[in-house]
Amino acid sequence: MKMQSILVIDDNDINRLNLKLLLKNDYQVLEAGDPSLAEDCLAKHRVDLVILDLALPPEPDNPEIGLAYLCQLKQENPDTPVVVITGHDQHELALRAQADGALGFFGKPFNPDDVKVTVDQAMQARQQALREAQLQHALDTRMGHHILGETPEIRRLCDLIAQVAPTPSSVLIRGETGVGKELVARCLHEQSQRSKRPFIAINCAAMSVEHLESELFGHEKFAFSGAGERKLGWFERANGGTLFLDEVAGMPLSVQAKLLRVLEHGEFSRLGGDSMITSDVRLICSSKMDLESLIQQGDFRDDLYYRIHVVEINVPSLSDHIDDLPLLVDHILLQKSALCGKNIESISDHVLQQMRDYSWQGNVRELENVIERAVVLCTSNRIEELPTLLNANLLQASVDPFDAWLQSLPEEKIRAEKEIANFERRLLLTALQRHHNIKTKAGRWLGFGDRAKDKMRYLCDKYDIEIHEDS
Repeated sequence: MKMQSILVIDDNDINRLNLKLLLKNDYQVLEAGDPSLAEDCLAKHRVDLVILDLALPPEPDNPEIGLAYLCQLKQENPDTPVVVITGHDQHELALRAQADGALGFFGKPFNPDDVKVTVDQAMQARQQALREAQLQHALDTRMGHHILGETPEIRRLCDLIAQVAPTPSSVLIRGETGVGKELVARCLHEQSQRSKRPFIAINCAAMSVEHLESELFGHEKFAFSGAGERKLGWFERANGGTLFLDEVAGMPLSVQAKLLRVLEHGEFSRLGGDSMITSDVRLICSSKMDLESLIQQGDFRDDLYYRIHVVEINVPSLSDHIDDLPLLVDHILLQKSALCGKNIESISDHVLQQMRDYSWQGNVRELENVIERAVVLCTSNRIEELPTLLNANLLQASVDPFDAWLQSLPEEKIRAEKEIANFERRLLLTALQRHHNIKTKAGRWLGFGDRAKDKMRYLCDKYDIEIHEDS
């Protein structure tokens, strides 16, 4: 990692030499004998700390000259900390210098321990300030929910959001996993007249029927086992705002029916309750699955589909706007570097090209994950190579798993039914493994909807897969 640099401004050659010998093992030490040379040095080099002797020529006995130059330094370089050198009996002068912006001081003749402690503390304070500034910038950018990109695909997306956001219409957002469907929903909310009211996001595929219904509509005390008190649902809490239902395809049919009533009449009742509650909520839904196919299979209500599908927004995959990769990488690198307490400034062109060649099946979410791991394992201020595991993944850049399976088939005649069954069994095992052998969750991931548990039981029996967990 590049050493931090210190500029020593002192007209005494011996003082500068002593400080250089004292600090050179830990820092790069630059020298200037007067303010004009110091200005040249500051213009040409990155300086992390200035050590300024307040006894400046042409009147070294007049401390006002040194204090005036200190103020000039802080005005022209506000982010560069300054430590001042004073005489051994000039404590009052040191306090004045600190009031004018000096971060610390030490006296002449130099006490090596005092110098080291003062300089190290000043450097630590600078690094902490940089980290806090980077973190705040990263958080401010993230909270602003900006969609980054300059390609035509992203510009069209942003234009459509700006057109749709001010309307009250329901929106269906489509796109692959990790493209940023929730980010689009948040942008729609923030550009709408409801922006001052709540925005609430719910993942429909991650909850059981009872849990999802309770989260959406609330419940009364003792409505079911474990309901020890009344709970307000998100339709009540989001009143006047926006409710985002992520992966709405995973919503059970029984909950779909109740949701449809809310959309049609603007009212609902809590679980275990009789009274009707009204709520004014704009609904935004998302899905990576083909809802039209689910309707044909009987797993999604067509009347609900028409209610939520007033306006459709398709979010492009990362591979469809890969020219935005450098911009995304810079933004994510800043965020992850700040959040991890590091000062990583860039990624090499070689690594960036590797990233361009990768397929990014997980889209921007996968890109964030890759960069975060690279930041955590990076030992310098520049990512020159990716960790071994990431490198191995990137080398498989454009290999499609289905294509790889097809390539593995023998040249001679095959038995299609057997090969298809083998593929189905492997897919089934993958679903179970990803969902910790919970049949219902695995089945919903496979798109079986409300028939998930029964369908999974049938397939496990068919392929002789023993699963003891039957949740």
